[in-house]
Amino acid sequence: MAQVTVYYQHREGGTELVNHEEALYFHRDACEVIDHYPWVEEQALFEELGEGGGFFFLLGDIDSLYATFQLLPIEKDGGVLYLDIVLKPGFLGIFGRKSVSVDYDFVSIADAKHHIKAFFEDSIESLYVKHKK
Repeated sequence: MAQVTVYYQHREGGTELVNHEEALYFHRDACEVIDHYPWVEEQALFEELGEGGGFFFLLGDIDSLYATFQLLPIEKDGGVLYLDIVLKPGFLGIFGRKSVSVDYDFVSIADAKHHIKAFFEDSIESLYVKHKK
């Protein structure tokens, strides 16, 4: 069973963003983190302060083989979702690199949860093959 690490930020009673980190082993745990995010409050503070929080899901090792989902809340029921997969980092991060990036644009929270589920079901290699154009 793969471990997915989620890093996320939101405010806790003030105006400063607070960092959080959790190790997740099940998709339902990722859904709980997303469901407990203060969507409405963060949206209002984003509009007021021009700075917002978000989620960064990591499968693998950021220094070698990995996949990430970045979810940036922009409405109370949705956000922008990005997927990055690095199968081979390559020499100097350029030569021989095998990677793919997907910009899902705006997605509902339900759609984001559906996409993130793949991190708990698939390997990094199979995600790469699935999303390679």
